[in-house]
Amino acid sequence: MKKPNINLFIVGAAKSGTTSLYNYLNQHPEVFFPKVKEPNYYSNIESEDPLVYNKPKEGVFYHNKIINDQAVYFSLYNTSNKFKIVGDSSPSYLWDIEASKRIYSDFPNAKILIILRNPVMRTFSHYLMNLKSGTETETDFFKAVKRDETTQPKVWGNGKVFLYKELGMYHNQVKTYFDTFKKEHIKVIIYEEFFNDLEQGLLDVFKFLEIDSCQNINIDEIHNKYSAPKNGLSKYVLQYKTKLGFIRNIAPHKLKAFFNKNVFYKEGERPEIRDDAKLYLNNVFKDDIKKLEVLLNKKLDSWKSQDY
Repeated sequence: MKKPNINLFIVGAAKSGTTSLYNYLNQHPEVFFPKVKEPNYYSNIESEDPLVYNKPKEGVFYHNKIINDQAVYFSLYNTSNKFKIVGDSSPSYLWDIEASKRIYSDFPNAKILIILRNPVMRTFSHYLMNLKSGTETETDFFKAVKRDETTQPKVWGNGKVFLYKELGMYHNQVKTYFDTFKKEHIKVIIYEEFFNDLEQGLLDVFKFLEIDSCQNINIDEIHNKYSAPKNGLSKYVLQYKTKLGFIRNIAPHKLKAFFNKNVFYKEGERPEIRDDAKLYLNNVFKDDIKKLEVLLNKKLDSWKSQDY
């Protein structure tokens, strides 16, 4: 299997806009991403869902896979040779402290995009995603965070631990990339700044990647918009969906999309985080934010305030 020229890795953090960034860049004529949005090849993670380990079918889009076979991973890029930028977008690469070294071993000249979000809001968004998927059953956010603190082992995707706080401890995660790659090959994006002026944010990314300033990117579509299980039956089915592997495996993708849109989920107003949870998490993250400010040589005052 010929080694592809993967020269861009979007490495996270989880629930910090990586899906949006992937979708914006994927519209650029000089950029190639595979049909598997998150291959997770360079990270050591787990999943209770057996389907994510299955070999991806050619031409079918998958949001998430766990690909451990090099030949399968490289095959995702069979049609990428004509593109200037060839990418992989897997947020788990920021969490796994060894992923940067594995990436560097194969692609030492790759560029790295790291997008970071206010860790309190990242945690809350992560919790809401888990409620939606049925993996989280605790309806009180604060209680869910406190439970997750003491649950072991601290492994991404094992179904019992969600790493609500750990994924927001950015300093050491970012530092491992600074220690591994050339600094000029790394761009750290602050989520709030990027989405506050999306057009300028994308222009900065294009400049970093040394590609044309593309004016045909659709920035109006909302990716990962908030939705919740429609009713009690939906919650029950979603909670046990990993046990329905055979049915999910044979069901057409269009049918699954229909059920997700019309049967299982409903869109609604995003809930607010309570002040007690916000205050607690502000205290949890404050020291790590200070260290990150020094590492990035950048003030992150908005993250240290409760006015968000």
